[in-house]
Amino acid sequence: MNRLFQTATITMTLTILPALAAAPQVTALDGHGAGYTVLPTESSWLALVVPLTALGGTVPDDLGIRVSGLPTTITITLDDVTISGENALLHVTVSRSDMSIGVNSLAVLALLSGGEVLTKVSIPVTGLASVP
Repeated sequence: MNRLFQTATITMTLTILPALAAAPQVTALDGHGAGYTVLPTESSWLALVVPLTALGGTVPDDLGIRVSGLPTTITITLDDVTISGENALLHVTVSRSDMSIGVNSLAVLALLSGGEVLTKVSIPVTGLASVP
């Protein structure tokens, strides 16, 4: 019985820990205030909504991003940051170098200042493959 309990505990720990460590998912807004739960590829009109508290209460002058979780053909670049109430709006451009491959991945963005990670956020990135 003790062995069964240990196995169950280890299994639950390995299942739960990655979920707890996952970056909180954010939403995106367009210029008209419409919300999105995904970033489409080939977009440059969306801004990720990040609470200022996640950045230490203010937007650092050297705020940058490091993206992981995407195929190498996808890039997300930070274009600008604006403030809206209690949120920072991170205006981003999403692009891909190979249109023949569909994309449905979770992007994890580490928000950096001075080379240090302030916080991590995530958002799905999707795009259809082009048919020749």
